[in-house]
Amino acid sequence: MTSRMRITSLDRLVVAGREYCLTEVSETSYAFEAPNAFGVRQVYTFEEFAQLLRRSDVEFEPLYHLPGRQDAREGAGTLDLISGLPERPRSETVWRHAIVTAFLELERRGEVKRVPSSIREALPKLEAHVNEMAKATQRSWRSPRAGRWNAYRSPPCERSLRTWLRRYEMSGCSILALVPRTHRSGNRDARYCAASLRILGAAIGTYLIRNGPNKSETYKKYKELLSQENDRRSEDGLPPLPEMAQRKIERTLKGLDPYSTKVHRRGVDEARHEFVLYETGIDVSYPMERIEVDEWKIDVISIFSQLGLLNDLSDEELAGLERGRRWLYLAIDCATRCVLGMRIARAPNPRDAVELLADITRDKSDLAEAAGCMSRWHHHGGLAAVVTDLGAAFVSDEFRAAVLDAHGNPETPPGGLPWLRSRVERIFGTISSALMPLLSGRTSSNPILRGDYPAEQLAALSDDVLMELLTIYIVDIYHNMPHEGLDGETPNNCWNRLSSEKGVVPALSQQTRCLAFGLKDKRRVSGRGVRKFGIDYVCPALRDFHLHSHEQDVAIRVDLRDLGWIMVRVDRTWHVARALQKCAEGVSFDTWSAAVRSLRQKHHDEAVLHERTVFEALRRIIAINEREATRFGTILAAQTPESLERAHDQLFLGLSITPDRDDVLDLPTDDSLHGRIVRLDEPEREEPTNDLDDRDTDTAKRAWRFDDDE
Repeated sequence: MTSRMRITSLDRLVVAGREYCLTEVSETSYAFEAPNAFGVRQVYTFEEFAQLLRRSDVEFEPLYHLPGRQDAREGAGTLDLISGLPERPRSETVWRHAIVTAFLELERRGEVKRVPSSIREALPKLEAHVNEMAKATQRSWRSPRAGRWNAYRSPPCERSLRTWLRRYEMSGCSILALVPRTHRSGNRDARYCAASLRILGAAIGTYLIRNGPNKSETYKKYKELLSQENDRRSEDGLPPLPEMAQRKIERTLKGLDPYSTKVHRRGVDEARHEFVLYETGIDVSYPMERIEVDEWKIDVISIFSQLGLLNDLSDEELAGLERGRRWLYLAIDCATRCVLGMRIARAPNPRDAVELLADITRDKSDLAEAAGCMSRWHHHGGLAAVVTDLGAAFVSDEFRAAVLDAHGNPETPPGGLPWLRSRVERIFGTISSALMPLLSGRTSSNPILRGDYPAEQLAALSDDVLMELLTIYIVDIYHNMPHEGLDGETPNNCWNRLSSEKGVVPALSQQTRCLAFGLKDKRRVSGRGVRKFGIDYVCPALRDFHLHSHEQDVAIRVDLRDLGWIMVRVDRTWHVARALQKCAEGVSFDTWSAAVRSLRQKHHDEAVLHERTVFEALRRIIAINEREATRFGTILAAQTPESLERAHDQLFLGLSITPDRDDVLDLPTDDSLHGRIVRLDEPEREEPTNDLDDRDTDTAKRAWRFDDDE
């Protein structure tokens, strides 16, 4: 059963380049209309919409049309992602966001007010909190040492902080409002006019003041401002701006953030009373509204290897393997207490933390099925508030930028307040007390409780077996047991009930997932587009870039679950580039690398290979790899940055696959004079395949080659 998502009319849906807005929600479906094409209407059931978001040509951004976000996007100049910024302004943007969110947390707790004197008193506390995050990042999991240098940013003055707060809230809490305006200094290109939205924003500004006008009076104020602007435009010989309907203005006001609106119009105390703020934070009411993420050193000593690598080892070799305690990254949904994702790591690191975010936003029933679970692990959705501690992985720019690019909001409460992350802290205690005592090699949180138990000698669990046991416990046991924090309701039942009644935060589109969590790289553009993992990717934007740009490299993002397409950044805009080799469509990195490795080993010494022989071999390899992927140990195989770099240097270096057709950039390729070519496309006509020596003059055109142009 697909859960209903929390979609509003302020969200933007783009399907195959056409923009849609939500107009109606029924018990089973959503209705969208294209604002720029009269009569164009699309209706999707909940299941169809979830499938739609998995397509590479679909974009979905919540609250895209919220007043103020257009100005934020214009000021940022990076569309909708801060990952497109250079490193220095991106890091400063994340730092500003930490300052602003820390201030809002103090304001919610009544410890600061928005007056200069109160802000000046709170600045040392804000500076200490943000510097603690910076210290954790620069320490990078090393033990503290006296005399080590740490670099910190100077805190803002009260005026700058108030400006950031105003921009942040007027943009609907968009991170783009905090992008430093100076990063575009020297750019004199004209911006496109948004006069109508500015007038609407000015009218809303009169609404967001203490004891401000009601919605009807705000509409009258909007008409007054519009009339004044049109009079000025008439004197200047410009056409008048169109008038927005009163219902449009009222819908926009109704879509403003309820808590921020109440704070502006009635004050913090009344807002706290209405929204029932507790010491544990804002009460949550629907799935994915608030996610808590943390890391935990598992109370069991395991063997640092995978099960398949241990089968052929002797007892002496097994005894000599490295043993120790792994780290567990875990995310929990606060409203339903459902676990949204888990990941085992050798040591804390930002890459595994980002991979956990990717797991949070996808259906993990494949993991549950591979582990032999009887229940589904379907709990997922988009990101809203992502709450972490001051762990180095969580305060890193890489993790926080991934959350923000996925339309989430990273929150890092001050240290020393564990009750602000009570749900995730509690589930670690549950796992430690309920599951760990059943496992061989279990340890304890301190040597006194452990006693003389020989945990190292009894360690027998490999990484994949440990993760398999954790998955079975969470999916089949924890999710189906009555939970005290839910008044006896099980997490599974609570998720099903709340998702049906209130909806889930909308899932991410495949483009957003690729940009936020995908593998980042830079590649050189040639006549065949860009090449990654031996696959060529092309799109019209790359053709224009190759013909007219003085630059040679472009930034790319790769979804390792589907190598049939990637995202390329040309002129500050991300485009979908598709693989010339159609055999790569829907193929994961693991399947592709296994096929390439087998073909290299089998045909290493042959000068030319027949097309049908190669295609049939590739098809068999992919089928075998997909069958093996149902095993839990295989499906869990994680790609680290080191392994990807090693694969690029050793396996894919020089790999070039000639596609079925030359759908390239209309330019001659720069093939080298040496190497060999093997074609991987399925032929459409019958050809004899029983004799590799019976070659014709066209064989050399259907081949792969190994060159060093990468």
